[in-house]
Order: sequence, then structure tokens, then C-alpha cells
Amino acid sequence: MAGQKKEPAFLLGEKPVLLQGAMELEIAVLREALTDCRSFQYGAFPFWEGKLGDRPVVLSRTGIGTAAAAAATALGCTMFQPALVLNQGTAGGYPEGVRPFDLVIGERWYNSNALFQSRYGQDYFLDLEALEGESKESGFTGEKPFWHWTDREVLAWLDREGVHWHRGRALVGAIASGDRWNDCPDTIQQLEQATGALCEEMETAAAGETAGRFGIPFGAVRVISNNNRTGEPFDPETARALQEWIVRAVQSAERD
Repeated sequence: MAGQKKEPAFLLGEKPVLLQGAMELEIAVLREALTDCRSFQYGAFPFWEGKLGDRPVVLSRTGIGTAAAAAATALGCTMFQPALVLNQGTAGGYPEGVRPFDLVIGERWYNSNALFQSRYGQDYFLDLEALEGESKESGFTGEKPFWHWTDREVLAWLDREGVHWHRGRALVGAIASGDRWNDCPDTIQQLEQATGALCEEMETAAAGETAGRFGIPFGAVRVISNNNRTGEPFDPETARALQEWIVRAVQSAERD
């Protein structure tokens, strides 16, 4: 029908949305909100299958870091065949104006672990996918990050839901993701200037690259929990606020 709201493909049908959080703090509210819940354990990776509203959902506590996130994503994609992988959680802000409770909807992200140092000590960003098939250094290194982009429909959905975020600003931008925790204000400033990233965390790149290898749409959303550049400390309430927003976003999506 003309003018009828059209939900993106990943919100239609019976395939679940795979929701991810690295630690208990980042998944507790989501788990409490699940109905008809069943739990599964694969090695050290727990999953909970249930519903948010009438939407089928699988919740995954991935563990912290790229190795854990990649393994949990591969398991989740294999065992549950999701229509969408949505990675969410807390992150440290980069710009001085980005504060706790600001929401970052990931338009793009890069793997901050992937670096190449030349023979002469110059550091470059490294494209791991290109490295698999390229033999020339110029084909897989660069002075700017090699960006991975969020699925267009996923980004549009998250952006629409951003109007319901009232705890801070809702920002669409870039995420730096890797096994590195930067506490030095000068380093954070340099990374912001070099990459334009709004925040850093440790799971998005690994989960996104893994979901991509399974051909499954991926999205990432982060709440700023602290800003080490300005000295604003970690606030655990940010994780709860983000999960409450995600519950609303998933429940409110209409299904055919």
C-alpha cells in the first residue's frame, strides 16, 4: 500500500536479531527483557534465545576483545542463522565534546589492530582483506584507515531510532575498534585527528568482519561511558541506558 511504512528486510520474517554485548554489564538489561527465554552454552560463550515484543532475538555475551568477539560472532551466525548482527556496548570518547551518555551510531569502523610498520619505522594502516590477495605493499597499506561500512538499511533504521535517545546526543560517525586501551590524552587527540573516529572500543571490527564473511548485515551502536581525554570517568549507568533504548527499538519495529 502506498505510504505504508516499509521495514528493512532484516526485520521481516522469522530469523532472529543477534544482539551482542561484551560483558555482563552490557547485556543484563537485555536478558531481563527477553520473554520465552532459553539459554545455550558453547564453550565459554553463552547465548540466550527469546523474544523482545514479538521479535525473535538471540543475545550473546561475547567476552571482551577481538578474539572473543570474532569467535562469538562466528558461533552465533552458525548456530542461529540471524538476519542481523547488532553489536552494542560502552565506548571511550575521542573528541573533547563527546561526553558520557552520547550515543554513537556506527556509520563505519576500522580495525585499529591492523597496522603496518615500514622498514624505516613509519606506521601505516593495514587492510587485512586486501593483504589476503595482494602482493604489493601499496595495495594493502595506507595513511588513512581502511573503513568498513554499516549496511545502509541497518544504518537508516538505527538513525531513525536515534530520535528516541534522550540521555545525550545521538551522533552518526566512525568507531575505532581494537585490542588497545588509550588513556593518554595526547594519543587520543592524535587518533581523533588522524582518523575522525568518535570513540574507541574492542569488539565492533571483529564482529563486523566476521558477520560480513557470513554475508549477514551488521550494525554497531555505542554509548559513550567515559572520556579519558577530558578525564570524565566511566559511568556504568550508560550501559543500562543503551540497552533500554535497544529494547525499545527492537520491540517497536513492526513485522509483516
